Amino acid sequence: MKTKMVAFIFLAMLLALVATPVYADVAPTMPHAFYGAVDINGGPAPVGTSVEVRGEGVETGVDNNPIVTTAEGAYGGSGGFDPKLIVWGDVAEGSIVTFYVNGFATGQTAQWHSGGVTEINLAANIEEGAVPDDTGDTTPPDTGDTTPPDTGDSTPPGSTEPGPEGDSSAPLLPPSEPPAGSSGVPVLWLVIGGAVLVGLIIAFWIARSRAY
Repeated sequence: MKTKMVAFIFLAMLLALVATPVYADVAPTMPHAFYGAVDINGGPAPVGTSVEVRGEGVETGVDNNPIVTTAEGAYGGSGGFDPKLIVWGDVAEGSIVTFYVNGFATGQTAQWHSGGVTEINLAANIEEGAVPDDTGDTTPPDTGDTTPPDTGDSTPPGSTEPGPEGDSSAPLLPPSEPPAGSSGVPVLWLVIGGAVLVGLIIAFWIARSRAY
């Protein structure tokens, strides 16, 4: 009888472990927020300056990346409700991202961390007549003429600067959708449930064996 009871308990525990679905309570990826001072050619950047972050997997041309300054010499603010430069996308933890001012690379970088909030003061040197591009090269072509060609389009090639309608009032850490197929049931509760089930089975068989 004891041998059969031990074998049954072992099988019941094995069944509980196999039958209990194991779901990872995957936390959604949070963006990294930046704010700070911004200078152009040694002076405070004027209102309307575009500040952007680019990098592998970073989404650009979206709300708050780039962010357009509303105060001279500053992008975003330190307050909880102040707008910030919001950086997210399919970005690997610890990736290096680069800051751009009005489409020009500042040469300043930072590590991206999910949920981070970081103050970084930026300084950009922009030559007169320089044309920004996607490579971050701020040197205009050597044509002998420092005036960029008039193409009729006021948006420089490769620029991701938003129009005046850009909204800088997005929440500090906007919610992100959890990955498809993830479950909101923590693993801990499932393990506890399985342990309770096994305990009830063991208690039942101990009581039954004593009855005999």
